[in-house]
Amino acid sequence: MKMHLRTTTAGLALLALVAFALPARADDTLDRGVGSEWSSLDPHVNFDAAAAWILADAYEGLVNFDSKGALIPGAAESWDMSEDGKTYTFHLRAGLKWSNGDPLVAQDFVNGMLRTLNPETASEKGYYFYSSVQVKGAAGLANGETTDVSTLGVTAPDERTVVIEMVAPAPHMLQLMSSFQMAPLHGPSVAAHGSAAFIDPALVVSNGAYVIREVVPQSHVLLEKNANYWDAAKVSIPFVKYHVTEDVNTELLRYKAGEIDVTYDIPLAQMESLKTEMPGEVLTFPSTYLIYYSFNLSLPPFDNVDLRRALSLAIDREVLEGKIVKGGAIPTYSYGGGFDPAYLGPQIVEASMTQAEREALARELYAKAGFGPDNPLKLSVASTVAEINVKRANGIALMWKKVLGVETEVNAQERKAWLDLFYTDDWGVFADNLVGDFAGPETFLSYMRPSAEPGYDWVKPEYDTAMDVAAAIPDLPKRYEALAAAEKILLDDYIFAPIAIEPYRHLVKPNVKGFEPSVAGYHNSQFITLE
Repeated sequence: MKMHLRTTTAGLALLALVAFALPARADDTLDRGVGSEWSSLDPHVNFDAAAAWILADAYEGLVNFDSKGALIPGAAESWDMSEDGKTYTFHLRAGLKWSNGDPLVAQDFVNGMLRTLNPETASEKGYYFYSSVQVKGAAGLANGETTDVSTLGVTAPDERTVVIEMVAPAPHMLQLMSSFQMAPLHGPSVAAHGSAAFIDPALVVSNGAYVIREVVPQSHVLLEKNANYWDAAKVSIPFVKYHVTEDVNTELLRYKAGEIDVTYDIPLAQMESLKTEMPGEVLTFPSTYLIYYSFNLSLPPFDNVDLRRALSLAIDREVLEGKIVKGGAIPTYSYGGGFDPAYLGPQIVEASMTQAEREALARELYAKAGFGPDNPLKLSVASTVAEINVKRANGIALMWKKVLGVETEVNAQERKAWLDLFYTDDWGVFADNLVGDFAGPETFLSYMRPSAEPGYDWVKPEYDTAMDVAAAIPDLPKRYEALAAAEKILLDDYIFAPIAIEPYRHLVKPNVKGFEPSVAGYHNSQFITLE
């Protein structure tokens, strides 16, 4: 909690001793809510967007993002692109150091990518390098086809140069070179301590504006300014503390008590009253945060496309988001659309129908799949315990019951358990989401490639082929046309029900400056100040 202390002259000596014992004054710390507990603090493994806030403070990629989410130089001060758009050469800043003072060199970035692609790492984001962008040799290493690291098209010809060679040009390449995808690796730490090198504050060595100093499960992660960061002189806040704030109502109470400066979310029922009570402190803005409900294709009866289609059509998205959830989300009938206005992607074929027409068709498809009043479908929805996610799941359950007679159980879990559950295949319907790395369709569509993301058990060579066709087209309008053709293949299989595009919602204290709207959710603490 932030406190302003008053004392008398007689108490100054005692106060001095107390202050000397503390790591910093309370108001030297930026306190941020992070929702549920972080899933991982390993930068080459973590796929959780909220945990990425912590890691973006502790690690820096070749590029960085400013307070408004605009791409800026990071560890690389500049870069060049070949005429064919397939080769990028990054030039590192002179004198880069790790937090322990060791020199940071180009090979550290190569090693970071190799660790991400190594199947033994069990990273969830190796697909970035062979699906989101197609780096030479990345797929073979990630799929275990070869262990020959010399086949990877990422090299360090000298200590300050990183060269990345791709199979096909990618207009969004630079958007995927930040700490989330391209964190360097401090090899000696991992060689000596294994995964503990990313968790134990006594062992963590990082290259970002901050370094991890304290990790308390189910409580917080404390970061301290990294004196060896190349731009440390411009980092204003000495300490950043990320608090686990799983219950949004409790988080609000902590915010009002002065314990939190920036919340993870806002209680939906209090949104309007807070705008009156705290004018200027309620911040909402557009995002790349897509909500969709995935179906387990390996678990009958969800292997039946008629049933999946019926469940999708029975959801009244406008009523759900506008009258039940009431969180400002925009209903959607597509997957990669709604982010870049230049992308005219497809919607599900029934998007032009009225909701009454969709529900009538849903009942027909439900019966065709073998279900009805005498044989109702029973299913479970895997959700997180977050207020908004439970409210949305309960709303959809009511719609499924009303329109189809489906009996639904909402299985709400902490975020880490929910993420772990996804890869077990022990679920029927998954309350899914994806935060896009940039405002464009490819960040979403590349994630769904069957060759890239095995978690959906979706086998569709036609989709992979269509995505390969799009990836080979450097002209953006024509590339978008090809991506739209690929998205239609994806939507026609109804492996998920697109629901809505969720906005970001935060409460931000008036003395916090530099926390700006950022569509992809980049809010690095190094660009924030406390007044």
